[in-house]
Amino acid sequence: MNDDDLKLRIVGIENDGDIGGARRLRLRTTRGAIALIVHPAGETERVALCVSGALGGFDGPAELYPRLGATLPQSGIAVVRLDYRIPNEFGECVLDTLAGLSFLGAMKCRRAALVGHSFGGAVAINAGTLSPLVSTVVAISSQLFGAHVVEALAPRPLLLVHGTADSILSHASSEQIYQRAHEPRTLKLFPGADHRFTDNGDGLLAAVGEWIEERLG
Repeated sequence: MNDDDLKLRIVGIENDGDIGGARRLRLRTTRGAIALIVHPAGETERVALCVSGALGGFDGPAELYPRLGATLPQSGIAVVRLDYRIPNEFGECVLDTLAGLSFLGAMKCRRAALVGHSFGGAVAINAGTLSPLVSTVVAISSQLFGAHVVEALAPRPLLLVHGTADSILSHASSEQIYQRAHEPRTLKLFPGADHRFTDNGDGLLAAVGEWIEERLG
């Protein structure tokens, strides 16, 4: 990327209405609009920002992101679900994630957990090294491409979660990321779980939710 490729500026915010107690927002940027779903938690300075895989979307594996949005605000942690402008374009998706973090910083958030699935796991790791707002990163079923900067994530705690029956991205991917990462780092393997944790949604929610609550205090 050259310098122009790395530039993205937020020029406005639009309210797209409410959905199930959450708020739909659209960040207008110099490179197009970024859609958000915000699950508020009052006047909190803590937030979890969730990004999905290569196809984009708001839900994550086994509906993890809306389920976090239903539970974490009860602990005083807001949840924001971000959909990419251009799914599967790694650099653009990192820029979208950084724009989301910049927006949260402007909203007085001071500590963020960054959660990503598959392609988004590497996006979260990459963006996590670039934003001072990020306190911890959770990468679920992560790909290797784009996660090569994981060494720079420390001292932010990293949680890697992967299913041993993942036929799309082998759990060896998370194991390799774990080996490259510095402490503090944790690798949690789910025996028999597939790429999207189809039959392991409750366990995934518990593991990720508890991690975020503990790391964001």
